[in-house]
Amino acid sequence: MTNTLPVRAKVMIGMVAVASLCALSFGAVRWQSQAWPQLLLLAGAAVLSSRFRVKLPGMTSSMSGNLPVILLAVTQLGLFSSLLVAVTAAIAQSYSGGNKTKPVQFVFNACTLLNATGLAYLVYHSQLFAAHAAAHTMSLALASATYFVANTVPVASIIGLTEGGNAFALWHKVFLWSFPNYVIGAGLTAIASAFTTLSGLTTVAALMAVLFAVYQSYKMYVSRAEQTQPQAMAMATGR
Repeated sequence: MTNTLPVRAKVMIGMVAVASLCALSFGAVRWQSQAWPQLLLLAGAAVLSSRFRVKLPGMTSSMSGNLPVILLAVTQLGLFSSLLVAVTAAIAQSYSGGNKTKPVQFVFNACTLLNATGLAYLVYHSQLFAAHAAAHTMSLALASATYFVANTVPVASIIGLTEGGNAFALWHKVFLWSFPNYVIGAGLTAIASAFTTLSGLTTVAALMAVLFAVYQSYKMYVSRAEQTQPQAMAMATGR
């Protein structure tokens, strides 16, 4: 319920929502005809990869494997199509694994994902490295970093506002757990886009297989970390 949220949290959610509406409006105005098979393929991949979801230890937030799919959309589709893929990922991410997300949480998560995707798109297509030989790689790296910051900072901030705690400390914790996932995701996107300028079924299928393997590894590691932390606390307290 929004009535239980602090005023500052409500203001932040409102600002994030307004920013996402601006991104959608800007994308709709600049709408260009797209290859619908590719858009539908990436949207389906976004649904599947969003279900590769791991809850971060000691936090209410989670991490999913949809980054490479969204980045592929950013590099190969128009802005509005990329945002559609992001919305699809947000819906799948919010309702995966039997998770019952509150409406206000879904709105915030979806809008944050939209904003991160829109900013990553603008950075990637900004032609900052147009004259450089490795323009694609450098633009993709900068877009991935932009997406990471735009996606994790609002999440850490809203957790700090609603649950208490230092927002920077929370973001640092999110950074330690999720940054390797973003590096892997950006690398997979670079590899996938290097093989073809149009993500076909074979490319996406191979990407999903690798993402599933990464998800299983993360899931196993997090599970072990959650089992180790109580034991370490018990040893520290002499129990």
